[in-house]
Amino acid sequence: MWIVAHYLPVSFFSLRPASATSSGGQTLLVPTPFAIKMALLSTLIRTRGLAEGERLFPALRDLPIALEPPEQAVVIKGFSKIRRELKDKSNPEKAARARLEKEYPFQPTIAYREYISYYGSLRLACEVAEGSPLVTVLPELLVGLNYLGKRGGFIQILQPPQQSAELPAGNFLLLTASRQETFPMQGTLQVLDDCGPKLTFAQANIYTNERIVLNRDRVLRHVVLPYQRWRSSHAYSWYRLLPSS
Repeated sequence: MWIVAHYLPVSFFSLRPASATSSGGQTLLVPTPFAIKMALLSTLIRTRGLAEGERLFPALRDLPIALEPPEQAVVIKGFSKIRRELKDKSNPEKAARARLEKEYPFQPTIAYREYISYYGSLRLACEVAEGSPLVTVLPELLVGLNYLGKRGGFIQILQPPQQSAELPAGNFLLLTASRQETFPMQGTLQVLDDCGPKLTFAQANIYTNERIVLNRDRVLRHVVLPYQRWRSSHAYSWYRLLPSS
């Protein structure tokens, strides 16, 4: 059974790839399965408590997710001034300059940033088996979901989640498949991260010291999105959704 939620993006979206550094990296065009599951987990903890989040985490971790992206996406490119920790705090000249500018132990620097302006709505579909503990909980979580990607990437649900025996018609793309059987030749390749099958709640909890190991606890999936770049310049890239097959 699929539970489908319909959302309208109401602010800029941004989510850097797992390989990006703090000072650079392009944004992904869509939220990753890992980001979606962590957003659902955050909603679960906020609404039902930490114990319930830990109990239901394995079901969320293994949740199959499909996404229908918005009709168009415009990637806005630019630079921002940020602060990052001094790499060499023992350097007296750098430390003195940072203290003089009241930045210590940080230093100002420039970072490349990208933000996406979506045109149109998106649909999120989650597959749950009969008897799964998420059958009754997931619709509530999808209603409470208010951001994807970075916390400023707000979305607004348009209607109550719907149940369907099959994945609805449209441009849905299964994000959690181990490999993509078919894909549009004119599409755009992206590397999206997902939860590994052995990821624990303690590792997902940012308040613990448990480390997440890439390619084991956090796996990468190569996905061809049904987006084609239509126009671009040094300041933007404009993508349009390919017609559904």
